[in-house]
Amino acid sequence: MIRIIASMGCIAVLIATLTACSDSSNGSSDSSPLEPLSYDRQGPYAVANQTISITNYTDGRVLNVELWYPAATSGAGQTIEDFVTSDIEGNEISTLLRDNPENCVTKKTRSTYGLEPNKSLAQFPLVAFSHCSNCTRFSSFSLAERLASHGIAVAAPDHTMNTLFDPGASLSGEFLTIRTNDIIAMVDELLVPNSAALPENLQGRFDASRIGMAGHSYGAVTSGKVLQDDDRFQAGYIIAAPVENPLIPGVEVARITEPTLYLVAREDNSITELGNILLRSNFESAASPSWKIELADAGHWSVSDIAGITPAFQAGCGDGERQTKPGELFEYIDIDVGLEITAAYGVRFFAGHLLGDESALIELEESTNPGIVEVFKK
Repeated sequence: MIRIIASMGCIAVLIATLTACSDSSNGSSDSSPLEPLSYDRQGPYAVANQTISITNYTDGRVLNVELWYPAATSGAGQTIEDFVTSDIEGNEISTLLRDNPENCVTKKTRSTYGLEPNKSLAQFPLVAFSHCSNCTRFSSFSLAERLASHGIAVAAPDHTMNTLFDPGASLSGEFLTIRTNDIIAMVDELLVPNSAALPENLQGRFDASRIGMAGHSYGAVTSGKVLQDDDRFQAGYIIAAPVENPLIPGVEVARITEPTLYLVAREDNSITELGNILLRSNFESAASPSWKIELADAGHWSVSDIAGITPAFQAGCGDGERQTKPGELFEYIDIDVGLEITAAYGVRFFAGHLLGDESALIELEESTNPGIVEVFKK
């Protein structure tokens, strides 16, 4: 199914009629939650998503943006192929999924397209998400769905010229600035009370006083620059890449004053041990309070919903070679475990800083998987 993008106040709602993949913890209506919250599972709110189009006027770039938000009612869910916005993208992703049949890509979602937003919440805290190089705005939809199910909206742009469908941009300080401007332009637009880029039922629904930033890989570096350059952002989730590094200049950890959560995949064959050393150094130099979680037997793509969608994204799922002990073969943690850990800690972190839940920050210091996760705080 191909999605029509909502732009200039018009939206075509396509509701998937696929097998439901939501669970009982993600099917509530507008009523407030009755059961005690647990950030280690889907929250009390159903989840919806919509695609809009916005313009980064700094560079004249038109960006597809995916929004995830708490919904008024539950829906049927979708498949990953339902995120595409054209026949060309649809054919390409179908080919990729056919040619890479390994059980790595997360193929079903818990969100349903175009549902009415939840009305019991006056405004939604917002987390902006930046995807990895040559990835997509839906690369981490499991994290986005978990956040939305706990009342936190997520917005993620396709970084044009650096996506799965239009790759080619360089890993450079210059393009890092462009990616940063994408995020800032997106948030600017979402905060316009009567934004024509948004459907009417989402206009004015995002809380300008509660904004966070998250990103994976190149998106992690982008997150660092956004946190450094824009003081509207209150907290940042840095996933599997050092924000300050010699390869992509432009970020100085000393200039980031917001609380941060760093995720280290110990067997990250993409950024290698040198990258992990820099990532750990970033954490040691970060402002307090900050946290770091280290995942044993996890690779660069163990935390991504599009792990294995191309051969370049394979390391992190199935069999691999340790980068901590070159030549030693092993099996990466199950991809569902990696995604679960990424989501659980991300929600704990943002619930603490955007929802004001102090108990979430206490839980953030606990290991959900003692044999896999080690937690550090400073």
